[in-house]
Amino acid sequence: MKLAVIITISFLMYANVLSQSLPIFLDGRTDDWNVPVPTYIDAENDGNLYDFKYISVTNDEQFLFIRIRITPFLKLIEDNQFSLYVDGDNNSSTGFSINGIGAELRFDFGERSGINYHAGGTQFNHPDIQFRSMPTVTDTTFEFAIGRQFIPPNSGTGAIKLFFIDGASNGDWMPNSGQTFEYTFDDTPTPTLITTEISREDTSLLRIMNWNVLWDGLLDPQREDSFERILQALQPDIICFNEFFNSSATKVKNAINQMLPLPGGASWSAVKLDAGNVTLSKYPIVQSWLVYSDHRITASLINLPQRFERDILVINCHYKCCGGVTNDETRQREADATIAFILDAKTPGGIIDLPSETPFVMLGDFNLVGDRQQLITLTTGEIINTQLFGNGGAPDWDDTDLDDILSQQSDKRTAYTWRNDQSSFPPGRLDFQIYSNSVMSVEKNFVIQSEVMSQNRLNQYGFQMFDTETASDHLPKVTDFSFDFITNANDVNELNEFKLEQNYPNPFNPKTNIGFRISESGFVRLRIYDVLGNEFATLLNEEIAAGEYEIEFSPEVGVPSGIYYYQLNTGNYVDTKKMILLK
Repeated sequence: MKLAVIITISFLMYANVLSQSLPIFLDGRTDDWNVPVPTYIDAENDGNLYDFKYISVTNDEQFLFIRIRITPFLKLIEDNQFSLYVDGDNNSSTGFSINGIGAELRFDFGERSGINYHAGGTQFNHPDIQFRSMPTVTDTTFEFAIGRQFIPPNSGTGAIKLFFIDGASNGDWMPNSGQTFEYTFDDTPTPTLITTEISREDTSLLRIMNWNVLWDGLLDPQREDSFERILQALQPDIICFNEFFNSSATKVKNAINQMLPLPGGASWSAVKLDAGNVTLSKYPIVQSWLVYSDHRITASLINLPQRFERDILVINCHYKCCGGVTNDETRQREADATIAFILDAKTPGGIIDLPSETPFVMLGDFNLVGDRQQLITLTTGEIINTQLFGNGGAPDWDDTDLDDILSQQSDKRTAYTWRNDQSSFPPGRLDFQIYSNSVMSVEKNFVIQSEVMSQNRLNQYGFQMFDTETASDHLPKVTDFSFDFITNANDVNELNEFKLEQNYPNPFNPKTNIGFRISESGFVRLRIYDVLGNEFATLLNEEIAAGEYEIEFSPEVGVPSGIYYYQLNTGNYVDTKKMILLK
């Protein structure tokens, strides 16, 4: 059915198909390209090594987005001779003449650089046009973005033409010779991004984060303030750091005790068994294992508080960096070794025996910039080097795949976790969290990049604009987990306490549920307020008995999208939480 839709678009394209703006989340999965957009379908099997299939185009207020399909599997930004030509003024008599268009801009994917013909043939690199692409691993379908303001001569307005070519011998063209593909920018506003609240909203959940600190950066006097501001805002329970090459676990623990002091003078637990990973926890680390000798993979069993009813296994990973066949092969062995360790932990005997349904998560800088098989191994349990690591198998407790948490940045529709504009490579998704979704659930997840936050958001969390860039070239990745077997009590006395629950669903449309518990009878008010503090609605205003309650809130038609607050007041107890109406 999807193919039929694309074919229809290709016929209509020559009749000047109307454009369609979309709020694209640049993550590589392309599931948000969910409405017809201008698309060109290429002829089948007319390339040499690579065969172009189709190219689709859309935009938002800032970016031109392009989705492209090519077979067989490949890396888009390495080891190819692909070039994109952009006729920025839709005028074939200006710019570089090629296949019926006059290109003002050319971008060479394998080199990650290009030529600005409008500026006299000057060369530029990927940051100069805000080029981003996903996925970072090999695939056949990619999406990439170019900043509209960097498309000469009209800064991404009006109509443009696009031409995609494989410069290798007998390489494919798209469109084919004598055909052109035109796109007109659509300035229809896309929905406003709803930013993620990064502060801890529910302390009963388990917050886990991973962060590559770039050569011991947490202990660098020039960078430690940026780390401290970010960590204080995040308040994690478990931290997996990468790249403490020159620091002991004790040094890192002492720094965290200063930045994130625990109540009563308690100390964080810390372990370092390999050449660079340090795992820290508010809770005791029971035991740790080096997963693969001479590689940066350390597993730690952490003793969680009683309310979770289970411990958790955390596997801190920093796989081999960078491109090339040798590095790809090393990463595959590291992925195989990680899965073999998990399968061993599920099976009686061997290195480690975990109680059934013990939650586990593997996380860190996986450096997945080559063959996607490594990610397939980590989610499905398919081991490639069977002679070294044995036969693979379904890794989760229910004998299914694990879940790869693809996190959006808190303030931007993108999933990249690494960025270094001085590098020859554009931003990419290198940092991962993969977990046992049969016994754990993700309640919230995000990546932080302070440089894209508004000043109000920076002030809200106590950040400075360049904190993440100053701290590291990697961005912190955070997830709040709940456990499927978790009790409703924070401790044995919680049933005797007052509590206001987070509404669900949230964001919501058209209705949501608000739960609360009171330990004694009395007069109770439950009211809704807008962001200015004006009372919006009263859901409860009467005397009720002790117990647990749930009230449905359904705003009237015409109530605008936005942030609202709900407040429970019992006289002796007042609590307020935020909810989001999204239409």
